[in-house]
Amino acid sequence: MTTRIWMTAVLVGMLVPMTADAQLGAVASDKYQALKHPLPPSSGTWAILDRDGAGRKVEPYLSSLGGGEAGAGVIISPTFTMTVDKITFTICGHDGQQGGRGQNYIALVDYATGKTLIKTMAPGNDAMQERSWDVSKLSPRRARIEVHDGNTDGAFAWLGIGSIDAGPELRIDFSKGLPEDWKVTGKLPSERTESVMGGIPFSRFPAVYTMVPSTGAAEIPCGFTAEHLYFLGCTVHRGKPLEIYGSIEVVYRSGRTERYPLMFGFTLDGQDKLPSRSKAMHLHASGDRFQHYLVVRPAPEEIEKIRLARNPEHDAIPRVTAITCETTASAGSLLRLPSCNPKAEEQAWIGSHALSADYPKMEEIRAEIRRAYKK
Repeated sequence: MTTRIWMTAVLVGMLVPMTADAQLGAVASDKYQALKHPLPPSSGTWAILDRDGAGRKVEPYLSSLGGGEAGAGVIISPTFTMTVDKITFTICGHDGQQGGRGQNYIALVDYATGKTLIKTMAPGNDAMQERSWDVSKLSPRRARIEVHDGNTDGAFAWLGIGSIDAGPELRIDFSKGLPEDWKVTGKLPSERTESVMGGIPFSRFPAVYTMVPSTGAAEIPCGFTAEHLYFLGCTVHRGKPLEIYGSIEVVYRSGRTERYPLMFGFTLDGQDKLPSRSKAMHLHASGDRFQHYLVVRPAPEEIEKIRLARNPEHDAIPRVTAITCETTASAGSLLRLPSCNPKAEEQAWIGSHALSADYPKMEEIRAEIRRAYKK
């Protein structure tokens, strides 16, 4: 019996299934390679996603679709003291095709006894629904919130939470990311990757909303020289012009570092299908309609690592989902991508918009953003 292993490719904004045989048989690019990066700790069943179960674009939310419909597990809030009469939250998803399975739900759990005090099942709807619990008689009990996905079916088997307001100690909007103090249990993270095919090819983990961590920095080893570096994603939720939400640093073996700001209106855009037409915007459309890419032209010397970090002054975390390197080097940090050549127009854009140590001048960029956004 031949086992068919399914991978996913994104072609011109569409998800296309690809068998392992087809992937292996594809002609490898002689110039584009994916930069390998580890899955962040929060990946797996639970992730911050901006697609619902039908693949439609939605506001970022906590979802059990991180590892696909079949993923299962529990995510647990830190313990808090109930000081309010009502806990409100938004919830979406399914508890089986007809509902009533009792497997996908959000629960309020007593800290001392572990007893479930109240629970709400998945509403059987892809759209967010507002729900609330009357906890007026439970104050000042210590408790935690648990979100359960116990359904491993291939459809109608996921749950999502948009926000929770349980009083001063636990008030969360998941569109701003997953707090580090939430504990994840369940299956190991999925290592399934998908290819984004367009002018520039990319390879990403669909379960990873962004490679940029909520705190600290992600440091990705390199060990090669490259003509260009391409960063996919480049959006931020509810961004404001001129605000800097993070940074990309290229660190060379010599010890020298180049730093590029992830600034709304320049290297970050909103979550629209097409990049802004502002002259300050240095982003190009990719094979994913909702993610763009920016280009860095590094110095002709060995790159030791790339560092991605958020700006702690902002709640929103910038999105970077994959890095492609234009290089013929052979390194353990690189993975060959399928052959894909950008058209002449896109190559010209890359040549004129690649960021480097001396391009562009930030004073000119800021002035153009002010003009474009009338600030």
